[in-house]
Amino acid sequence: NLSPRHLWRPYASPSNRAWHFLGEIGIAFHGEIPAAAEWAWFAANVFANVYPVWSDEDGGWHEGTAYWVSYIGRFTWWADVMRAAMDINAYDKPYFSKIGYYAMYVAPPGTRSGGFGDQTPNRKSSSYRSLMTVLAAQGSNPHWQWYVDAHGGPAQVGGHVGFVRGSLPRVSAKTPDDLPSSRLFRGTGLAFLNSDLANGENNVQFHLKSSSFGTQSHGYESQNAFLLYVHGERMFIRSGKRDSYGSAHHRKWMWNTKSVNCITVNGEGQKGHDSSASGQITTFQTTRDFDYLVGEAAPAYKGKLKRFTRRVLFAKPDTIVIWDSLQAPGPSSFEWRLHASNEMAKLGSQSYRAVKGKAACRVEFVHPPQLAITQTDKFETPPRPRVKLVEHHLTAATTSKNETAEFVTVFRPHKAAAKLQGESTVQELPGGYLVTIPSPAGGLTRVLLNSRPDTKLTAQGLETTNEVAAFRTDAGGKPIGHFVCAGK
Repeated sequence: NLSPRHLWRPYASPSNRAWHFLGEIGIAFHGEIPAAAEWAWFAANVFANVYPVWSDEDGGWHEGTAYWVSYIGRFTWWADVMRAAMDINAYDKPYFSKIGYYAMYVAPPGTRSGGFGDQTPNRKSSSYRSLMTVLAAQGSNPHWQWYVDAHGGPAQVGGHVGFVRGSLPRVSAKTPDDLPSSRLFRGTGLAFLNSDLANGENNVQFHLKSSSFGTQSHGYESQNAFLLYVHGERMFIRSGKRDSYGSAHHRKWMWNTKSVNCITVNGEGQKGHDSSASGQITTFQTTRDFDYLVGEAAPAYKGKLKRFTRRVLFAKPDTIVIWDSLQAPGPSSFEWRLHASNEMAKLGSQSYRAVKGKAACRVEFVHPPQLAITQTDKFETPPRPRVKLVEHHLTAATTSKNETAEFVTVFRPHKAAAKLQGESTVQELPGGYLVTIPSPAGGLTRVLLNSRPDTKLTAQGLETTNEVAAFRTDAGGKPIGHFVCAGK
């Protein structure tokens, strides 16, 4: 059934972990079984033409880290065989030349979780050690070797395979100091923003997904959904637990936009589990002190929205501003959804604090000023009774129906033992907003959000003609950093 069908039906997920076994058998029995040469030919052609399909040339993976480890781990055997029998180096292929950066950016050492995708919530960065051991050796990549060494060194494998892989040249490790701390995997629509790529326990990390792959297969999260990790802890999460594939909870909750940190319109979300429910990350900029990205997800709503633009500014390491612009075909309500493992404590009328372990984050819904905010620990469709799962779901809904809506939300991650001073504020301006956020050290971060790029937006001595601009000052008012997004 695999040969040759997989060549023209390469998106069948289980087949992607099996096709290369035919190549291995074909090489082993070449000259002894008449069909063996055809099996080897088939596997070589799959690799050359259609594998892997859940990826991009930047090294991203649509289905998530759990399936990445499972499927790529099996593939590495075929990479060994191709190198020995055919003199083909798999890592000359664009995807494989960057494959290990996926784990590095999803889960810097010390991170507890695996990002988007099926079966990823409880993964730790150490769970990638074995696969990264192989990738670093086969790909001769010093950054990937650094990641392996950060988790205790190469994972040992016995038997014949261990002997073969042990004969590969030792790779010298190189710290990721020469890499940007944040990265976009453009083809799979995955952006990972980090303040500290080398140490997950010191890192504040923001993930956003807006993908041309849609919501299909095991990478089913809604477009423009985000995750937040603070000092290695899962702070704001994608909720639910796959009790079994295709169960009521899996289909009706986890494949639903309500289960992720995203936005619904009139209580409805994107089309679930569908390749055409697509999004796109249209802008990505990364610097030492600031990151900026923009995702567009309206097509995934299948007519419910004309626009869903989510802009994210990360002033590293302590301030994240999310600015959402939405347009519906008619008067609608809009619901901004947020999920956490623990109950979010109410601090003010529109501010909350989440705590997980030694990490915490303050969330401030600074615009619009009157939101109906509710929180529950119940699932609309709960998992099976044997699954003892309690998570908390917050909904901030508009109180009137309009064709358009804009949300401005501020996240202030910090250590749980610290107490943040002051509150973030927003000033509505003709053509935009000025958001002012207190910094932990006593300074300020001021952000201009310009709804009409190319038109000057001015406030408190600051001005910009760009979509977003940020200015940071210390406790004495001295400028210590600024950012202006490129273009519209």
